[in-house]
Amino acid sequence: MAQPDTDLDEAARAVLNALPTPSLTLGADGTIRWANAAFDALTGHPRDALFGKGLDALCCPGLSAADPSQDAPQEFLARRADGATFWANLTLAPFPGAEWRIGQILDVTARREVESALALSRQREALGLLTNSVAHEFNNFLQILIGYIDGLKRRLGDRPEPFIQRAISRSADATERAAILTRQLLAYSRRIAPDVRPVDLDALMADLGAQLSSDLPPGIRLAVMPTPGLPRAITNPTQIEFALRQLVANSCEAMPGGGTLTLSTFRIEPGDRSLQNPGAGAVGIVVADTGHGMSPEMLARALAPFQTSREAGRGAGLAIVHGLMKRQNGTMSLDSEPGGGTRVRLVLPAAPDRVLH
Repeated sequence: MAQPDTDLDEAARAVLNALPTPSLTLGADGTIRWANAAFDALTGHPRDALFGKGLDALCCPGLSAADPSQDAPQEFLARRADGATFWANLTLAPFPGAEWRIGQILDVTARREVESALALSRQREALGLLTNSVAHEFNNFLQILIGYIDGLKRRLGDRPEPFIQRAISRSADATERAAILTRQLLAYSRRIAPDVRPVDLDALMADLGAQLSSDLPPGIRLAVMPTPGLPRAITNPTQIEFALRQLVANSCEAMPGGGTLTLSTFRIEPGDRSLQNPGAGAVGIVVADTGHGMSPEMLARALAPFQTSREAGRGAGLAIVHGLMKRQNGTMSLDSEPGGGTRVRLVLPAAPDRVLH
């Protein structure tokens, strides 16, 4: 194991060790030669464990390490000894009269999160404006289709041909679903809080499962898992169904070779500290698949508009679902890993003092 930097005299060590900013020195070969106590506190790595190692020892596996020869500030995703990550800002400079370099590391995670939140807010605002324009135009076309389908019903409704009856029925059903979708897109773009009421999530999920079972791609098995005695959720049933359909579509696309799609409900007891408003507790639905999953980088950006692992032009669905959940005082979270599938958790306030038996 390499030893601490012997070129650093005791006076310099004392000064650097007293600094509140995490500091380190690098040898001419770019390896870590010394670090102060603040560096230990930030990274959790014992100093002697890093002596003789490069800056890549601080970086997350698979990501580019900082350049030890660069004087300009560098930012990279660092990993603490316990596996937790943080965004690090590293500034290096040559030490006068010596071949080694001295550097300082700042934890800029909070700043990065604020910047990401601002960028995400702007993306969602842009998505809202675009959605509003497209939804209005689509609605105009939809009204024309609805008018012609109603006319066909009146003229051909008594014809016995199965094809005609099936075509009219399926066309009417498709336009009705399109009208619902248009209303939800307009609600999203206008930032309007939807009308909410107590909703039986188990009943809604069972009804949706029955509708979806015949339309799922080949090789995908649907499992519906209700929760006995589940309280009702305070939500808008049309919007939550729209959200579930979007999540189911995403899951199916993540399992091109087949797999299992699971819809399940759960409850969070009143008083749970994980809730912002723990009063009556909460209930929710989990949409889980056994698909290819997402990398950590993709997972971190999954709720941003237009972020997708599929072809260009896709990826607005999760952002819309997230927006719908927020306007119902709900939350949405994702858990995924490459090859391990994806689980989307929708949490909604529970209706007070109302339990199903």
